[in-house]
Amino acid sequence: MSIRLISLLAIVLAGSILVSACQPTVGISRAMGDARGLDLAQPDAPIVPVRPSASTGKEVFQKAQCAVCHGPEGFGDGPAANTLTSPGKNLLTDFLRLFGINIPGDKLPSRPANFHNTVQMRLNSPFSMYETVTRGRPHTGMPAFGPRPAYGAATFGVKLTDEERWHVIFYEFAFATTPAEVAAGKEIYETLEVEIGGQPLTCASCHGTAGDGRGPNGAALSRTLWNWARGQGPGIFTDISLMAQRKPTELFQSIMDGRGEMPGYRGKLRDDQVWALVNYIWTFVYDYPGTR
Repeated sequence: MSIRLISLLAIVLAGSILVSACQPTVGISRAMGDARGLDLAQPDAPIVPVRPSASTGKEVFQKAQCAVCHGPEGFGDGPAANTLTSPGKNLLTDFLRLFGINIPGDKLPSRPANFHNTVQMRLNSPFSMYETVTRGRPHTGMPAFGPRPAYGAATFGVKLTDEERWHVIFYEFAFATTPAEVAAGKEIYETLEVEIGGQPLTCASCHGTAGDGRGPNGAALSRTLWNWARGQGPGIFTDISLMAQRKPTELFQSIMDGRGEMPGYRGKLRDDQVWALVNYIWTFVYDYPGTR
């Protein structure tokens, strides 16, 4: 290596050290002290643009002719249920059409959903149902009611607005429970006391009678949980953006086994009581007939 190259490298190294030494420093303790005085960020815009209503959803259900396949009461027994097939298209048939070769794909049998099937419904989140109504279910008879069908999904003449799609899926969601079960969940939520940490508490003691985390014990939690201070996140049942993305089975497990500050109720409540609670909790984000 030449002396000239070594000298050049030495100058570059010295310059780098000088530049790094001149960088401004930050006093961490001072920065943290300043941050404590900042206001909380504004809550995120909800992904659901309207408070869903099962009653309005029933009207949309009729408008979209959902009963033709799903039946008037959502049992999946509509007049067309036994004759439904998939669109009969796939990647191979579409690829061959590029070369002018038209080969029909197999039209497989397709069964519409039964919204009274509690096992199926408890494994679905409202958002996953919304996606199905919006984009259709590929390679089945379920068409898209939104502007952009998924690949392989059928299309239908009726299109629904964003708000209408949220209304109708909560109407379908409501089939998985009964007014008696929701009423039982309401009573458990507001009146059943369970001793937690030596103190008798109801669900409403922390989560509030409105499900917004503003119960008598909710104020203390909001001082330690940033999401409760914002009125968003787990445990805030009025946060429709979160609730729409949760499955009933997730709420059931959280009640049974606890989560964070939330104690577990396994052994304190029966399974049917917890399911009644889960179904009542949903009514904080949509209008279920006869509860409010």
